[in-house]
Amino acid sequence: NAPILKALSLPLVYAITHAWETGVEPALARLDVALRCGLKWVQIREGSLDRPSRHAFAAEVVRRVHAVEGVVLVNSDIPLARAIGADGVHLSARELMATSRRPEVEWCGASCHDAAELARAVDLGADFAVLGPVMETPSHAGLPGIGWERFAELARDGPLPILALGGMRFSDLDRARACG
Repeated sequence: NAPILKALSLPLVYAITHAWETGVEPALARLDVALRCGLKWVQIREGSLDRPSRHAFAAEVVRRVHAVEGVVLVNSDIPLARAIGADGVHLSARELMATSRRPEVEWCGASCHDAAELARAVDLGADFAVLGPVMETPSHAGLPGIGWERFAELARDGPLPILALGGMRFSDLDRARACG
């Protein structure tokens, strides 16, 4: 029952930081607003920040999110996740396909874009996957999204919880649920 109970504790919304784009202070201010509005899950994805800035930012995110009993995953940096006391890691698609075993962390998410990557996430024992981009998104400029129909084909009846990613808004929650 443990995987089922774990899946049931997943959030409806999984926020991803982008302080590299907005600046650290504005990103923390937006995080504070989101946490006050009930956000509980955050992925730190700051590969473009220099290492000292990324470490300081990530440690501050963990402090703030843990203060509201939330969960923090670090994108593709297991040593950083351990150093700052994050709850786990979120594997990029490249890292997912290259790793031979699940990282030894409480939570492991995986970024997926197709059926092969979703199958790999299942084989690796990831707790959940994000699938997309569903819609066009600034973080993948010029790349068309897979669309809701393809998302539904890949997500429906899968053995792993799948969250929609890419160009999502709160108004998309019902559609994402309807698509599996």
